[in-house]
Amino acid sequence: MESETTTAQWLAIGAGAFISWLVFNWISTPSPKKFKVEAPEAADPKWTGKILENPTIRNVNDPSNIVCYDPSTGYHIDTIPSPSAEKVKELYTRTAAAQVKWAETTFEQRRTVLRSLLTFVVENQETICQVGCRDTGKTMVDASLGEVITTCAKLRWTIDNAEMVLANDYRSPGLMMMYKDAKVVYQPLGVVSALVSWNYPFHNAIGPVISALASGNAIIVKCSEYVAWSSAYYEKIIKTCLSVNGFDPDLVQFISGFADVGEEVVKSGVDHVTFIGSPAVGKLVQHNAADNLIPCVLELGGKDCAILLKDADLVKTIPILMRGVFQNCGQNCVGIERILVASEIYDKVVNEMNDRIGQLRQGSILTDGEGVDCGAMTMGNQFERLEALVQEAVSRGARLLRGGHRYQHPKHKQGQYFEPTLLVDVTDDMEIANHEVFAPIMVIMKHNGPEDAVRITNRCPFGLGSSVFSADKSLAEKMCLQLRVGMSNVNDFAVNYLCQGLPFGGVGISGYGRFAGPEGLRGLCVPKAVTTDRIPGIKTSIPPILDYPIQNGSKSWKFVQGLNNMIYNPELAAKVNAVVELIKASF
Repeated sequence: MESETTTAQWLAIGAGAFISWLVFNWISTPSPKKFKVEAPEAADPKWTGKILENPTIRNVNDPSNIVCYDPSTGYHIDTIPSPSAEKVKELYTRTAAAQVKWAETTFEQRRTVLRSLLTFVVENQETICQVGCRDTGKTMVDASLGEVITTCAKLRWTIDNAEMVLANDYRSPGLMMMYKDAKVVYQPLGVVSALVSWNYPFHNAIGPVISALASGNAIIVKCSEYVAWSSAYYEKIIKTCLSVNGFDPDLVQFISGFADVGEEVVKSGVDHVTFIGSPAVGKLVQHNAADNLIPCVLELGGKDCAILLKDADLVKTIPILMRGVFQNCGQNCVGIERILVASEIYDKVVNEMNDRIGQLRQGSILTDGEGVDCGAMTMGNQFERLEALVQEAVSRGARLLRGGHRYQHPKHKQGQYFEPTLLVDVTDDMEIANHEVFAPIMVIMKHNGPEDAVRITNRCPFGLGSSVFSADKSLAEKMCLQLRVGMSNVNDFAVNYLCQGLPFGGVGISGYGRFAGPEGLRGLCVPKAVTTDRIPGIKTSIPPILDYPIQNGSKSWKFVQGLNNMIYNPELAAKVNAVVELIKASF
Protein backbone atom coordinates (compact mmCIF):
# COMPACT_ATOMS: atom_id res chain seq x y z
CA MET A 1 0.00 0.00 0.00
CA GLU A 2 2.85 2.36 0.86
CA SER A 3 4.44 1.71 -2.53
CA GLU A 4 1.14 2.49 -4.30
CA THR A 5 0.77 5.75 -2.38
CA THR A 6 4.31 6.75 -3.25
CA THR A 7 3.66 6.02 -6.92
CA ALA A 8 0.47 8.08 -6.82
CA GLN A 9 2.33 10.96 -5.19
CA TRP A 10 5.00 10.91 -7.86
CA LEU A 11 2.36 10.86 -10.58
CA ALA A 12 0.65 13.84 -8.96
CA ILE A 13 3.95 15.73 -8.76
CA GLY A 14 4.69 14.95 -12.38
CA ALA A 15 1.22 16.01 -13.51
CA GLY A 16 1.50 19.22 -11.51
CA ALA A 17 4.87 20.02 -13.02
CA PHE A 18 3.53 19.40 -16.53
CA ILE A 19 0.49 21.60 -15.95
CA SER A 20 2.74 24.34 -14.53
CA TRP A 21 4.92 24.16 -17.60
CA LEU A 22 1.89 24.42 -19.88
CA VAL A 23 0.57 27.46 -17.97
CA PHE A 24 3.98 29.17 -17.99
CA ASN A 25 4.42 28.47 -21.69
CA TRP A 26 0.94 29.83 -22.42
CA ILE A 27 1.51 33.01 -20.39
CA SER A 28 5.02 33.70 -21.72
CA THR A 29 4.25 33.09 -25.41
CA PRO A 30 2.84 36.13 -27.22
CA SER A 31 -0.50 35.63 -28.93
CA PRO A 32 -0.07 35.07 -32.68
CA LYS A 33 -1.66 37.48 -35.11
CA LYS A 34 -4.65 35.90 -36.80
CA PHE A 35 -5.65 36.43 -40.39
CA LYS A 36 -8.14 35.20 -42.96
CA VAL A 37 -7.77 33.97 -46.52
CA GLU A 38 -10.92 33.47 -48.56
CA ALA A 39 -11.37 29.88 -49.66
CA PRO A 40 -11.70 29.29 -53.41
CA GLU A 41 -15.20 28.48 -54.58
CA ALA A 42 -14.32 25.01 -55.86
CA ALA A 43 -13.25 23.92 -52.37
CA ASP A 44 -16.91 23.74 -51.38
CA PRO A 45 -18.07 20.08 -51.54
CA LYS A 46 -21.31 21.31 -53.15
CA TRP A 47 -19.45 22.88 -56.06
CA THR A 48 -19.65 21.23 -59.47
CA GLY A 49 -17.88 22.10 -62.68
CA LYS A 50 -17.92 21.20 -66.33
CA ILE A 51 -16.85 17.59 -66.83
CA LEU A 52 -13.90 17.29 -69.21
CA GLU A 53 -14.26 14.45 -71.71
CA ASN A 54 -10.54 13.64 -71.77
CA PRO A 55 -8.95 15.37 -68.76
CA THR A 56 -5.35 16.39 -69.27
CA ILE A 57 -3.29 19.16 -67.71
CA ARG A 58 -1.91 20.31 -71.06
CA ASN A 59 -4.08 21.09 -74.06
CA VAL A 60 -2.07 20.50 -77.25
CA ASN A 61 -3.88 23.46 -78.83
CA ASP A 62 -2.93 25.75 -75.95
CA PRO A 63 0.37 24.41 -74.51
CA SER A 64 1.25 27.54 -72.52
CA ASN A 65 -1.65 27.11 -70.09
CA ILE A 66 -2.22 24.58 -67.29
CA VAL A 67 -5.63 22.89 -67.28
CA CYS A 68 -6.65 22.32 -63.66
CA TYR A 69 -9.24 19.62 -63.00
CA ASP A 70 -10.48 17.35 -60.22
CA PRO A 71 -9.01 13.89 -60.97
CA SER A 72 -11.74 12.15 -59.00
CA THR A 73 -14.61 13.59 -61.08
CA GLY A 74 -13.12 15.19 -64.18
CA TYR A 75 -14.55 18.61 -63.19
CA HIS A 76 -12.70 21.50 -64.84
CA ILE A 77 -11.55 23.83 -62.05
CA ASP A 78 -9.50 26.54 -63.76
CA THR A 79 -6.99 27.32 -66.49
CA ILE A 80 -3.75 28.93 -65.27
CA PRO A 81 -0.95 30.34 -67.45
CA SER A 82 2.49 28.79 -67.11
CA PRO A 83 4.94 31.65 -66.41
CA SER A 84 7.56 32.79 -68.90
CA ALA A 85 11.31 32.85 -68.30
CA GLU A 86 11.12 36.63 -67.91
CA LYS A 87 8.47 36.25 -65.20
CA VAL A 88 10.69 33.83 -63.27
CA LYS A 89 13.62 36.26 -63.40
CA GLU A 90 11.41 39.12 -62.26
CA LEU A 91 10.18 37.12 -59.28
CA TYR A 92 13.73 36.19 -58.35
CA THR A 93 14.79 39.86 -58.36
CA ARG A 94 11.92 40.82 -56.05
CA THR A 95 12.58 37.88 -53.75
CA ALA A 96 16.30 38.65 -53.49
CA ALA A 97 15.55 42.27 -52.58
CA ALA A 98 13.13 41.19 -49.83
CA GLN A 99 15.63 38.73 -48.37
CA VAL A 100 18.23 41.40 -47.57
CA LYS A 101 16.05 42.86 -44.82
CA TRP A 102 14.70 39.49 -43.69
CA ALA A 103 18.25 38.23 -43.04
CA GLU A 104 18.55 40.90 -40.33
CA THR A 105 15.46 39.75 -38.41
CA THR A 106 15.71 38.16 -34.98
CA PHE A 107 14.65 34.62 -34.29
CA GLU A 108 11.72 35.97 -32.27
CA GLN A 109 10.48 37.89 -35.31
CA ARG A 110 10.72 34.74 -37.40
CA ARG A 111 8.91 32.75 -34.72
CA THR A 112 6.13 35.34 -34.78
CA VAL A 113 5.43 34.54 -38.42
CA LEU A 114 5.57 30.79 -37.85
CA ARG A 115 3.26 30.96 -34.81
CA SER A 116 0.75 32.93 -36.83
CA LEU A 117 0.95 30.37 -39.64
CA LEU A 118 0.51 27.47 -37.22
CA THR A 119 -2.62 29.04 -35.75
CA PHE A 120 -4.08 29.54 -39.22
CA VAL A 121 -3.37 25.94 -40.25
CA VAL A 122 -5.03 24.51 -37.15
CA GLU A 123 -8.07 26.77 -37.39
CA ASN A 124 -8.52 26.31 -41.15
CA GLN A 125 -7.48 22.69 -41.56
CA GLU A 126 -10.80 21.63 -43.09
CA THR A 127 -10.54 24.16 -45.92
CA ILE A 128 -6.86 23.36 -46.49
CA CYS A 129 -7.75 19.69 -46.83
CA GLN A 130 -10.78 20.34 -49.05
CA VAL A 131 -8.64 22.37 -51.44
CA GLY A 132 -6.09 19.55 -51.59
CA CYS A 133 -8.81 16.95 -52.14
CA ARG A 134 -10.29 18.90 -55.03
CA ASP A 135 -6.95 19.27 -56.80
CA THR A 136 -5.49 15.79 -56.19
CA GLY A 137 -8.48 13.50 -55.69
CA LYS A 138 -7.38 12.33 -52.23
CA THR A 139 -9.61 11.79 -49.19
CA MET A 140 -9.98 14.18 -46.25
CA VAL A 141 -8.32 11.73 -43.86
CA ASP A 142 -5.36 11.28 -46.19
CA ALA A 143 -5.12 15.04 -46.56
CA SER A 144 -5.17 15.58 -42.81
CA LEU A 145 -2.48 12.98 -42.16
CA GLY A 146 -0.23 14.06 -45.01
CA GLU A 147 -0.88 17.80 -45.22
CA VAL A 148 -1.95 19.17 -41.84
CA ILE A 149 -0.39 16.95 -39.16
CA THR A 150 3.02 16.90 -40.85
CA THR A 151 2.98 20.67 -41.41
CA CYS A 152 1.96 21.37 -37.82
CA ALA A 153 4.71 19.05 -36.58
CA LYS A 154 7.29 20.89 -38.68
CA LEU A 155 6.06 24.30 -37.54
CA ARG A 156 6.06 23.30 -33.88
CA TRP A 157 9.55 21.80 -34.02
CA THR A 158 10.96 24.76 -35.94
CA ILE A 159 9.40 27.31 -33.59
CA ASP A 160 10.87 25.48 -30.59
CA ASN A 161 14.30 24.55 -31.97
CA ALA A 162 15.48 26.71 -34.88
CA GLU A 163 17.22 29.32 -32.74
CA MET A 164 19.14 26.67 -30.80
CA VAL A 165 20.09 24.75 -33.95
CA LEU A 166 21.36 27.89 -35.72
CA ALA A 167 23.05 29.48 -32.69
CA ASN A 168 26.79 30.07 -32.85
CA ASP A 169 28.44 26.68 -32.48
CA TYR A 170 31.66 26.89 -30.45
CA ARG A 171 34.31 24.30 -31.25
CA SER A 172 37.55 23.22 -29.60
CA PRO A 173 40.43 25.24 -31.08
CA GLY A 174 42.99 22.50 -30.34
CA LEU A 175 46.18 22.76 -28.30
CA MET A 176 48.09 24.88 -30.83
CA MET A 177 45.31 27.50 -30.91
CA MET A 178 44.24 27.26 -27.27
CA TYR A 179 44.31 31.06 -26.96
CA LYS A 180 41.58 31.39 -29.61
CA ASP A 181 37.80 31.08 -29.56
CA ALA A 182 36.66 29.01 -32.55
CA LYS A 183 33.04 28.99 -33.67
CA VAL A 184 30.74 28.30 -36.59
CA VAL A 185 28.24 31.03 -37.47
CA TYR A 186 25.25 29.91 -39.56
CA GLN A 187 24.38 32.63 -42.06
CA PRO A 188 21.50 32.39 -44.56
CA LEU A 189 22.40 31.46 -48.13
CA GLY A 190 20.08 34.09 -49.63
CA VAL A 191 17.31 32.94 -51.98
CA VAL A 192 16.77 29.19 -51.87
CA SER A 193 14.41 27.17 -54.05
CA ALA A 194 12.28 24.06 -53.79
CA LEU A 195 10.97 22.09 -56.75
CA VAL A 196 8.28 19.96 -55.16
CA SER A 197 5.97 17.13 -56.12
CA TRP A 198 2.19 17.08 -56.34
CA ASN A 199 1.24 14.28 -53.95
CA TYR A 200 0.96 16.57 -50.89
CA PRO A 201 0.57 20.05 -52.40
CA PHE A 202 0.18 21.95 -49.12
CA HIS A 203 2.88 20.29 -47.06
CA ASN A 204 5.40 19.84 -49.88
CA ALA A 205 5.25 23.57 -50.63
CA ILE A 206 4.89 24.99 -47.10
CA GLY A 207 7.51 22.68 -45.53
CA PRO A 208 10.48 24.23 -47.39
CA VAL A 209 9.05 27.70 -46.70
CA ILE A 210 9.12 27.05 -42.96
CA SER A 211 12.80 26.05 -43.03
CA ALA A 212 13.76 28.89 -45.36
CA LEU A 213 12.13 31.61 -43.27
CA ALA A 214 13.45 30.19 -39.99
CA SER A 215 17.01 30.26 -41.33
CA GLY A 216 16.78 33.82 -42.67
CA ASN A 217 16.33 32.96 -46.33
CA ALA A 218 13.76 33.88 -48.95
CA ILE A 219 12.41 31.11 -51.17
CA ILE A 220 10.99 30.37 -54.60
CA VAL A 221 8.82 27.25 -54.68
CA LYS A 222 8.21 25.65 -58.04
CA CYS A 223 4.94 23.79 -57.55
CA SER A 224 3.88 20.93 -59.78
CA GLU A 225 1.65 21.75 -62.72
CA TYR A 226 -0.68 19.01 -61.45
CA VAL A 227 -1.59 21.13 -58.40
CA ALA A 228 -1.38 24.66 -59.80
CA TRP A 229 -4.87 25.60 -58.60
CA SER A 230 -4.42 24.57 -54.95
CA SER A 231 -0.89 26.00 -54.86
CA ALA A 232 -2.25 29.47 -55.69
CA TYR A 233 -4.46 29.32 -52.58
CA TYR A 234 -1.63 28.03 -50.41
CA GLU A 235 0.61 30.86 -51.61
CA LYS A 236 -2.02 33.39 -50.51
CA ILE A 237 -1.88 31.89 -47.03
CA ILE A 238 1.85 32.41 -46.53
CA LYS A 239 1.92 35.82 -48.22
CA THR A 240 -0.97 37.06 -46.08
CA CYS A 241 0.74 35.69 -42.99
CA LEU A 242 3.90 37.65 -43.79
CA SER A 243 1.96 40.84 -44.52
CA VAL A 244 -0.13 40.87 -41.32
CA ASN A 245 3.05 40.40 -39.31
CA GLY A 246 4.70 43.37 -41.02
CA PHE A 247 7.03 41.61 -43.44
CA ASP A 248 7.45 41.69 -47.20
CA PRO A 249 5.27 39.03 -48.91
CA ASP A 250 7.83 38.90 -51.72
CA LEU A 251 9.96 36.75 -49.39
CA VAL A 252 8.02 33.77 -50.71
CA GLN A 253 7.07 33.06 -54.31
CA PHE A 254 5.11 30.09 -55.61
CA ILE A 255 5.44 29.32 -59.31
CA SER A 256 3.40 26.60 -61.01
CA GLY A 257 4.52 25.49 -64.44
CA PHE A 258 5.86 22.79 -66.67
CA ALA A 259 9.43 21.42 -66.74
CA ASP A 260 10.86 24.48 -68.48
CA VAL A 261 9.74 26.65 -65.55
CA GLY A 262 11.68 24.46 -63.13
CA GLU A 263 14.77 24.85 -65.27
CA GLU A 264 14.37 28.64 -65.21
CA VAL A 265 14.08 28.65 -61.44
CA VAL A 266 17.34 26.71 -61.10
CA LYS A 267 19.06 29.13 -63.52
CA SER A 268 17.53 32.28 -62.03
CA GLY A 269 20.28 32.90 -59.48
CA VAL A 270 19.01 30.88 -56.51
CA ASP A 271 21.59 29.75 -53.96
CA HIS A 272 20.23 26.28 -53.20
CA VAL A 273 17.86 23.72 -54.73
CA THR A 274 15.71 21.17 -52.96
CA PHE A 275 14.07 18.77 -55.41
CA ILE A 276 11.35 16.23 -54.65
CA GLY A 277 10.48 13.94 -57.54
CA SER A 278 11.66 11.05 -59.68
CA PRO A 279 15.28 9.91 -60.21
CA ALA A 280 15.08 10.73 -63.93
CA VAL A 281 14.03 14.34 -63.38
CA GLY A 282 16.36 14.64 -60.39
CA LYS A 283 19.34 13.95 -62.66
CA LEU A 284 18.27 16.78 -64.95
CA VAL A 285 17.93 19.15 -61.99
CA GLN A 286 21.36 18.12 -60.75
CA HIS A 287 22.85 18.74 -64.18
CA ASN A 288 21.33 22.23 -64.45
CA ALA A 289 22.41 23.09 -60.92
CA ALA A 290 25.95 21.85 -61.58
CA ASP A 291 26.38 24.36 -64.40
CA ASN A 292 26.08 27.10 -61.80
CA LEU A 293 27.63 25.20 -58.85
CA ILE A 294 24.37 25.36 -56.90
CA PRO A 295 24.14 22.90 -53.98
CA CYS A 296 21.26 20.41 -54.19
CA VAL A 297 19.21 18.19 -51.96
CA LEU A 298 17.57 15.47 -54.06
CA GLU A 299 14.71 13.39 -52.65
CA LEU A 300 13.98 10.97 -55.46
CA GLY A 301 11.33 8.62 -54.19
CA GLY A 302 11.45 5.21 -52.64
CA LYS A 303 10.55 1.57 -52.73
CA ASP A 304 10.18 1.23 -48.99
CA CYS A 305 10.10 -2.23 -47.47
CA ALA A 306 8.28 -3.50 -44.40
CA ILE A 307 9.83 -6.65 -42.98
CA LEU A 308 7.64 -8.90 -40.84
CA LEU A 309 9.50 -11.43 -38.72
CA LYS A 310 7.68 -14.53 -37.56
CA ASP A 311 6.99 -13.04 -34.10
CA ALA A 312 5.45 -9.78 -35.38
CA ASP A 313 2.27 -8.66 -33.61
CA LEU A 314 -0.15 -8.97 -36.54
CA VAL A 315 -3.07 -7.39 -34.69
CA LYS A 316 -1.15 -4.10 -34.57
CA THR A 317 1.02 -4.56 -37.66
CA ILE A 318 -1.61 -5.25 -40.32
CA PRO A 319 -3.50 -1.95 -39.81
CA ILE A 320 -0.18 -0.11 -40.03
CA LEU A 321 0.64 -1.87 -43.29
CA MET A 322 -2.78 -1.08 -44.74
CA ARG A 323 -2.25 2.59 -43.97
CA GLY A 324 1.36 2.37 -45.21
CA VAL A 325 0.32 1.01 -48.60
CA PHE A 326 -2.99 2.78 -49.25
CA GLN A 327 -2.41 6.16 -47.58
CA ASN A 328 -3.00 8.78 -50.30
CA CYS A 329 -3.82 5.93 -52.69
CA GLY A 330 -0.20 4.80 -52.55
CA GLN A 331 1.07 8.16 -53.80
CA ASN A 332 3.52 8.55 -50.97
CA CYS A 333 7.32 8.67 -51.25
CA VAL A 334 7.70 6.79 -47.95
CA GLY A 335 4.72 4.55 -48.60
CA ILE A 336 5.24 0.83 -48.12
CA GLU A 337 5.82 -0.67 -51.57
CA ARG A 338 7.22 -4.06 -50.54
CA ILE A 339 6.07 -6.25 -47.66
CA LEU A 340 8.50 -9.04 -46.83
CA VAL A 341 6.76 -11.66 -44.69
CA ALA A 342 8.33 -14.56 -42.82
CA SER A 343 7.36 -17.89 -44.35
CA GLU A 344 5.87 -19.05 -41.02
CA ILE A 345 3.15 -16.38 -41.09
CA TYR A 346 2.99 -15.74 -44.84
CA ASP A 347 -0.38 -17.36 -45.62
CA LYS A 348 -2.05 -15.77 -42.61
CA VAL A 349 -0.92 -12.29 -43.66
CA VAL A 350 -1.94 -12.83 -47.29
CA ASN A 351 -5.42 -14.02 -46.32
CA GLU A 352 -6.01 -11.10 -43.96
CA MET A 353 -4.84 -8.56 -46.55
CA ASN A 354 -6.97 -10.14 -49.25
CA ASP A 355 -10.05 -9.77 -47.07
CA ARG A 356 -9.32 -6.17 -46.07
CA ILE A 357 -8.41 -4.93 -49.56
CA GLY A 358 -11.57 -6.46 -50.97
CA GLN A 359 -13.58 -4.12 -48.73
CA LEU A 360 -11.93 -0.86 -49.82
CA ARG A 361 -14.23 1.68 -51.49
CA GLN A 362 -13.23 4.23 -54.13
CA GLY A 363 -14.67 7.59 -55.08
CA SER A 364 -14.64 11.35 -54.61
CA ILE A 365 -14.75 12.31 -50.96
CA LEU A 366 -16.09 15.81 -51.73
CA THR A 367 -18.83 14.60 -54.05
CA ASP A 368 -19.74 11.20 -52.60
CA GLY A 369 -19.39 12.05 -48.93
CA GLU A 370 -19.02 9.11 -46.56
CA GLY A 371 -17.93 5.67 -47.64
CA VAL A 372 -14.69 6.44 -49.50
CA ASP A 373 -11.42 4.76 -48.48
CA CYS A 374 -9.31 5.45 -51.58
CA GLY A 375 -9.46 8.51 -53.76
CA ALA A 376 -8.25 9.04 -57.30
CA MET A 377 -4.84 8.96 -58.96
CA THR A 378 -3.64 12.54 -59.40
CA MET A 379 -1.77 11.74 -62.62
CA GLY A 380 -3.95 10.23 -65.32
CA ASN A 381 -1.16 8.96 -67.55
CA GLN A 382 0.19 6.12 -65.39
CA PHE A 383 -2.38 3.35 -65.87
CA GLU A 384 -0.68 1.50 -68.72
CA ARG A 385 2.63 1.51 -66.84
CA LEU A 386 1.00 0.16 -63.68
CA GLU A 387 -0.90 -2.57 -65.50
CA ALA A 388 2.28 -3.59 -67.32
CA LEU A 389 4.21 -3.92 -64.05
CA VAL A 390 1.50 -6.11 -62.58
CA GLN A 391 1.26 -8.30 -65.68
CA GLU A 392 5.04 -8.74 -65.89
CA ALA A 393 5.04 -10.07 -62.33
CA VAL A 394 2.09 -12.40 -63.01
CA SER A 395 3.78 -13.75 -66.13
CA ARG A 396 6.73 -14.75 -63.98
CA GLY A 397 4.79 -16.51 -61.23
CA ALA A 398 3.26 -13.84 -58.99
CA ARG A 399 -0.41 -14.24 -58.03
CA LEU A 400 -2.83 -11.35 -58.55
CA LEU A 401 -5.50 -11.69 -55.85
CA ARG A 402 -7.14 -8.27 -56.12
CA GLY A 403 -7.31 -5.45 -58.67
CA GLY A 404 -4.48 -4.82 -61.07
CA HIS A 405 -6.39 -2.60 -63.50
CA ARG A 406 -7.75 0.87 -64.02
CA TYR A 407 -11.13 1.25 -62.34
CA GLN A 408 -14.09 2.65 -64.25
CA HIS A 409 -16.11 4.39 -61.57
CA PRO A 410 -19.85 3.92 -62.17
CA LYS A 411 -20.63 7.52 -61.19
CA HIS A 412 -17.47 9.41 -62.16
CA LYS A 413 -16.82 8.24 -65.71
CA GLN A 414 -13.92 10.66 -66.20
CA GLY A 415 -12.37 9.98 -62.80
CA GLN A 416 -8.84 8.60 -62.62
CA TYR A 417 -8.96 5.49 -60.44
CA PHE A 418 -6.81 2.39 -60.09
CA GLU A 419 -8.18 -0.66 -58.29
CA PRO A 420 -6.73 -1.42 -54.83
CA THR A 421 -4.43 -4.26 -55.76
CA LEU A 422 -2.94 -7.26 -53.97
CA LEU A 423 -0.02 -8.99 -55.69
CA VAL A 424 1.64 -11.86 -53.82
CA ASP A 425 4.51 -14.33 -54.34
CA VAL A 426 6.57 -11.51 -55.84
CA THR A 427 10.33 -12.13 -56.10
CA ASP A 428 13.15 -9.61 -55.97
CA ASP A 429 14.01 -9.96 -59.67
CA MET A 430 10.57 -8.84 -60.88
CA GLU A 431 10.15 -5.34 -62.28
CA ILE A 432 7.55 -4.34 -59.71
CA ALA A 433 9.99 -5.12 -56.89
CA ASN A 434 12.50 -2.60 -58.24
CA HIS A 435 10.43 0.28 -59.63
CA GLU A 436 8.42 2.78 -57.64
CA VAL A 437 4.74 2.31 -58.45
CA PHE A 438 3.25 5.25 -56.50
CA ALA A 439 -0.14 3.58 -56.61
CA PRO A 440 -2.56 1.54 -54.45
CA ILE A 441 -0.70 -1.72 -55.04
CA MET A 442 0.26 -4.02 -52.17
CA VAL A 443 3.22 -6.23 -53.04
CA ILE A 444 3.90 -9.18 -50.72
CA MET A 445 7.12 -11.19 -50.84
CA LYS A 446 8.33 -14.14 -48.75
CA HIS A 447 11.54 -14.35 -46.72
CA ASN A 448 13.17 -17.19 -44.78
CA GLY A 449 14.60 -15.30 -41.83
CA PRO A 450 16.31 -12.01 -40.90
CA GLU A 451 19.40 -12.46 -43.08
CA ASP A 452 17.31 -13.38 -46.11
CA ALA A 453 15.02 -10.39 -45.53
CA VAL A 454 17.96 -7.97 -45.37
CA ARG A 455 19.45 -9.49 -48.53
CA ILE A 456 16.20 -9.14 -50.47
CA THR A 457 15.63 -5.59 -49.28
CA ASN A 458 19.11 -4.40 -50.19
CA ARG A 459 18.91 -5.71 -53.75
CA CYS A 460 16.57 -2.87 -54.67
CA PRO A 461 18.31 0.30 -56.00
CA PHE A 462 16.04 2.59 -53.95
CA GLY A 463 16.93 3.33 -50.35
CA LEU A 464 14.62 5.85 -48.70
CA GLY A 465 12.67 4.48 -45.71
CA SER A 466 12.01 1.07 -44.17
CA SER A 467 10.29 -0.78 -41.32
CA VAL A 468 10.99 -3.93 -39.35
CA PHE A 469 8.22 -5.55 -37.26
CA SER A 470 9.17 -7.95 -34.49
CA ALA A 471 8.62 -8.68 -30.81
CA ASP A 472 12.43 -8.72 -30.50
CA LYS A 473 13.20 -5.00 -30.47
CA SER A 474 16.98 -5.42 -30.41
CA LEU A 475 16.94 -7.78 -33.39
CA ALA A 476 14.64 -5.43 -35.32
CA GLU A 477 16.93 -2.48 -34.63
CA LYS A 478 19.98 -4.51 -35.65
CA MET A 479 18.27 -5.28 -38.96
CA CYS A 480 17.37 -1.62 -39.44
CA LEU A 481 21.05 -0.75 -39.21
CA GLN A 482 21.86 -3.37 -41.88
CA LEU A 483 19.40 -1.99 -44.41
CA ARG A 484 20.81 0.28 -47.12
CA VAL A 485 18.37 3.11 -46.52
CA GLY A 486 18.33 6.63 -45.13
CA MET A 487 15.59 6.02 -42.54
CA SER A 488 14.17 3.09 -40.62
CA ASN A 489 11.45 2.39 -38.06
CA VAL A 490 10.97 -0.45 -35.59
CA ASN A 491 7.33 -1.63 -35.43
CA ASP A 492 6.02 1.41 -37.31
CA PHE A 493 6.04 3.13 -40.68
CA ALA A 494 7.13 6.65 -41.69
CA VAL A 495 6.86 8.11 -38.18
CA ASN A 496 10.42 9.39 -38.51
CA TYR A 497 8.88 12.24 -40.50
CA LEU A 498 6.60 13.21 -37.63
CA CYS A 499 9.75 13.33 -35.50
CA GLN A 500 10.81 16.58 -37.16
CA GLY A 501 14.09 16.63 -35.26
CA LEU A 502 15.27 13.85 -37.59
CA PRO A 503 16.77 14.39 -41.05
CA PHE A 504 14.79 13.15 -44.05
CA GLY A 505 16.41 11.61 -47.10
CA GLY A 506 17.74 8.47 -48.72
CA VAL A 507 20.64 6.71 -50.42
CA GLY A 508 21.11 5.07 -53.80
CA ILE A 509 18.70 6.31 -56.45
CA SER A 510 16.52 7.72 -53.68
CA GLY A 511 18.86 10.71 -53.76
CA TYR A 512 21.20 12.49 -51.39
CA GLY A 513 21.23 15.31 -48.89
CA ARG A 514 18.76 15.85 -46.07
CA PHE A 515 15.93 18.19 -45.24
CA ALA A 516 14.17 18.42 -41.85
CA GLY A 517 15.92 18.37 -38.50
CA PRO A 518 19.08 20.32 -37.66
CA GLU A 519 20.70 19.00 -40.84
CA GLY A 520 17.95 20.51 -42.98
CA LEU A 521 18.10 23.96 -41.35
CA ARG A 522 21.89 24.12 -41.39
CA GLY A 523 21.93 22.97 -45.00
CA LEU A 524 20.25 26.26 -45.94
CA CYS A 525 23.06 28.26 -44.35
CA VAL A 526 26.70 29.11 -44.95
CA PRO A 527 28.57 27.49 -42.03
CA LYS A 528 31.10 30.30 -41.60
CA ALA A 529 34.17 29.47 -39.49
CA VAL A 530 35.24 32.37 -37.24
CA THR A 531 38.12 32.72 -34.75
CA THR A 532 38.65 35.49 -32.19
CA ASP A 533 41.21 36.15 -29.45
CA ARG A 534 40.17 34.46 -26.22
CA ILE A 535 42.62 35.94 -23.68
CA PRO A 536 43.10 39.75 -23.41
CA GLY A 537 46.58 40.81 -24.44
CA ILE A 538 47.44 37.48 -26.10
CA LYS A 539 47.47 37.49 -29.89
CA THR A 540 49.17 35.54 -32.63
CA SER A 541 52.76 36.76 -32.93
CA ILE A 542 55.20 35.61 -35.61
CA PRO A 543 58.57 34.70 -34.02
CA PRO A 544 61.51 36.57 -35.60
CA ILE A 545 62.97 33.28 -36.80
CA LEU A 546 59.89 32.74 -38.99
CA ASP A 547 59.42 36.32 -40.10
CA TYR A 548 59.84 37.14 -43.78
CA PRO A 549 62.37 37.40 -45.23
CA ILE A 550 63.69 34.21 -43.59
CA GLN A 551 67.18 34.85 -42.24
CA ASN A 552 68.27 31.25 -41.63
CA GLY A 553 66.36 28.48 -43.37
CA SER A 554 68.03 25.66 -41.42
CA LYS A 555 67.22 27.18 -38.03
CA SER A 556 63.70 28.00 -39.17
CA TRP A 557 63.14 24.38 -40.11
CA LYS A 558 64.50 23.16 -36.76
CA PHE A 559 62.16 25.58 -35.00
CA VAL A 560 58.94 24.41 -36.70
CA GLN A 561 60.06 20.78 -36.39
CA GLY A 562 60.57 21.24 -32.66
CA LEU A 563 57.21 23.02 -32.38
CA ASN A 564 55.39 20.08 -33.97
CA ASN A 565 57.16 17.57 -31.74
CA MET A 566 56.50 19.59 -28.58
CA ILE A 567 52.75 19.75 -29.25
CA TYR A 568 51.91 16.57 -31.12
CA ASN A 569 54.59 13.92 -30.37
CA PRO A 570 53.07 11.47 -27.83
CA GLU A 571 56.43 10.59 -26.22
CA LEU A 572 57.42 12.65 -23.17
CA ALA A 573 61.14 12.39 -23.95
CA ALA A 574 60.49 13.69 -27.48
CA LYS A 575 58.54 16.64 -26.08
CA VAL A 576 61.40 17.55 -23.68
CA ASN A 577 63.95 17.25 -26.48
CA ALA A 578 61.74 19.42 -28.70
CA VAL A 579 61.73 22.21 -26.10
CA VAL A 580 65.54 22.12 -26.07
CA GLU A 581 65.64 22.28 -29.88
CA LEU A 582 63.25 25.24 -29.87
CA ILE A 583 65.47 27.15 -27.47
CA LYS A 584 68.57 26.40 -29.54
CA ALA A 585 66.88 27.42 -32.78
CA SER A 586 65.75 30.69 -31.27
CA PHE A 587 69.29 31.95 -30.71
